[in-house]
Amino acid sequence: MTNTGRGRTAFVDLEFGYAYGTHRCISMPIEAGVVVYDHSEDRPIFGGWECREDLEVEIWQNRTDALGRRTGVSTHVANPGRRKIMSPYDPRHRLKREGWRRARRSASALFDELSGFMEDLCRQERPTAFCFFARGLECRALKQAGFDLSPYPCSDIQQDVGATLGLKDLISLDRAACMIGFAHEGAAIRSHHHRYPVPPRFSPYIMPHRAVGDAARIFLLHREYSSDRGRFCRSAEAYAAACGNGGDHSETSHRPSA
Repeated sequence: MTNTGRGRTAFVDLEFGYAYGTHRCISMPIEAGVVVYDHSEDRPIFGGWECREDLEVEIWQNRTDALGRRTGVSTHVANPGRRKIMSPYDPRHRLKREGWRRARRSASALFDELSGFMEDLCRQERPTAFCFFARGLECRALKQAGFDLSPYPCSDIQQDVGATLGLKDLISLDRAACMIGFAHEGAAIRSHHHRYPVPPRFSPYIMPHRAVGDAARIFLLHREYSSDRGRFCRSAEAYAAACGNGGDHSETSHRPSA
């Protein structure tokens, strides 16, 4: 059940990549995005972490249309440590033995960094609950990183939205964001009924499939869902009508396994 009480809820998104040349055998976190929402002050606090490893990573992302419906999958190779996108992606590329060892060391180091980021977040911002979208992957990754979620209530807004709307399959974040009218305008994020400022340092990251941007989408989805359930359901009906699919909001997304 989605947390709507007092205190502070941390909305978390992780982005993952595969070590290029391991044929998707070595997965690792490459970004973390967090929006900590103070319920009593109606105030979001943004945070994020990025991979600094000098390592080639293949990244798989969904391509979508204007309504957030998946039209395909794209793959590119990037070196996050060098802030460089490398191309083209070659599915035949395979690392040699030393490359595999280095990739495993890098993956281990990144999970350690993720744990450190989460520990610092909890120490500095003191969240009282966590909310995810499709929590399984994030929770497995945080467990692998050694970060303990057990002291905190955790919810999955994807599951809650699906149950409320009676969906037989789960909605994607791309479609949910379109459903609530998510937009990034200047120095703010907004949905149909909510608007919040974004600190300048995080504004460049407010885009789909970047961790901070997806954490912002999860946050506003939660705000729309929790502030007025009837109004939220009417927005869902209007979105379904725009899609012309009789209320089927579901689709499968492509994300690496942790």
